[in-house]
Amino acid sequence: MRSGIYVHIPFCTRNCHYCHFVTAPFNREITERYKSSLVKEIALYEGNAENTVQVDSIYIGGGTPSLLDAENVEEILQACRDHFSVSEDCEISLETNPDTLQKEKARSYSKAGVNRISVGVQSFHDRELEAIGRLHTVDSVTESVSILRETGFDNINLDLLLGVPLQTPESWRENLQKIPEYGFTHVSVYMLDLDEPCRLSSAVSDGSVTVAEDDVVADLYLETIDILDSYGYQQYEISNFAKPGYACRHNLKYWMREPYIGFGLASHSFDGCSRYANLRDMKKYFQALDAFCLPVEWRKSLGKKEALAETLFLGLRLNKGIRWTLLKQKYGESCLQEYEDFLRRLCNEGLVKWVNSTVKLTPNGMLLSNEIFQHFV
Repeated sequence: MRSGIYVHIPFCTRNCHYCHFVTAPFNREITERYKSSLVKEIALYEGNAENTVQVDSIYIGGGTPSLLDAENVEEILQACRDHFSVSEDCEISLETNPDTLQKEKARSYSKAGVNRISVGVQSFHDRELEAIGRLHTVDSVTESVSILRETGFDNINLDLLLGVPLQTPESWRENLQKIPEYGFTHVSVYMLDLDEPCRLSSAVSDGSVTVAEDDVVADLYLETIDILDSYGYQQYEISNFAKPGYACRHNLKYWMREPYIGFGLASHSFDGCSRYANLRDMKKYFQALDAFCLPVEWRKSLGKKEALAETLFLGLRLNKGIRWTLLKQKYGESCLQEYEDFLRRLCNEGLVKWVNSTVKLTPNGMLLSNEIFQHFV
């Protein structure tokens, strides 16, 4: 089985109000050192691997990877090619913000092998963008997509955020209407998550900012599924929609429990048997690599029960669902009985659909997926 590679670029010009990821202020000197540490980490991994790793997806995420100079991206990708067996048809994705993309930089990314771009638009309304702390405008979105088209990119993902302050049902529908106009091949629709501490969650808690009621957001999510389907975007995962042939190969690895290797600050990895994560502190990350040590903070081996639970809650994120007969063959009927009873009850509540040997969430089940998945954790 081929692996994926995830490379975390933590730098941002400014944190968005809803962000709770591991990020750091953009600084050219620190960025250069970080790039050198990444290259060293990639080489160290190969030195510790038993066999050459086959790779068919590379995802450079963040943060704001498009703040990097094109030369930095080229060096990181070259390090991957030097130390892994990267397939000729490798999907190479790069996350970008509209205000950080210039034509020459985009052209260089393409030359380095990037063939999929994810644009963090979030909204096509300037008032909503300002309310969540985004630095770009709708005009910069138009300009960045035009640049990507001019420089040869035809696989472009759009990130949209549902439930942000000042958003109305009408403004959300206007967001969706822009999708075919811009010709995106892939759409990721995320519902605003304020469960973890961030600037926006504090503002909502103290009443200085209001967001839409959960029921309104839920209705808009269900409506979104129908609208995007009418535009030709097939939903293949709770938050992801794609034109035929444009589902994200890398992200599918996460949900299908295929191996992936994370490089960079706070990145996570899965080797098929265990999960592990890198250090979250930049200083400690540098110190580990200066000492030629892999910067792993923790590692957890997965037993049969944990592997089954993961297979269930990750596989149920996918529209195609889970083949129950295959699970029985792999894990045994006795291990599955408790989960089967639970899922059969959800069928009666309209949250799960069971067709022949396949079990999958209904759209209403997707809305309550976090609550459902807690049963497996």
